[in-house]
Amino acid sequence: MVSYAMAVQGNRGPLIEPNDPLFIHPSDYPGQILVANAFDGENFDSWKRTFLRALSSKNKIGFVDGKVPQPAADSPLLPYWQRCNDLVASWILNSLHKDIAGSILYCNTAAEMWQELGERFGQSNQAKLFQVKKELS
Repeated sequence: MVSYAMAVQGNRGPLIEPNDPLFIHPSDYPGQILVANAFDGENFDSWKRTFLRALSSKNKIGFVDGKVPQPAADSPLLPYWQRCNDLVASWILNSLHKDIAGSILYCNTAAEMWQELGERFGQSNQAKLFQVKKELS
């Protein structure tokens, strides 16, 4: 569970500290491309590693691995979490080939997108794909 670093800022709500996963740096934006090459269905493990490094540099891995859970509906942090989750989801979609992006577009959270990608393209599926290709040839 994450402990959110924040201070109350009068009537404006919580002030999110720069070391908090809910903090969004002014240079972060939804259209940002975090990795040089979009994932096109090949080499998932190396794309995943590159993408995770980019997320780590932005302190946002917790949104894909579940370590930054969605706050309760009545939490003052919920809008901040939703904004960060949407930002990370946008980064994921921006780093995928359009056909793959379209297939996960309707996942509710960045973590769901990440899990779906892992289930479809992760190492275990690569081994199955290799076996099928071997049998076909």
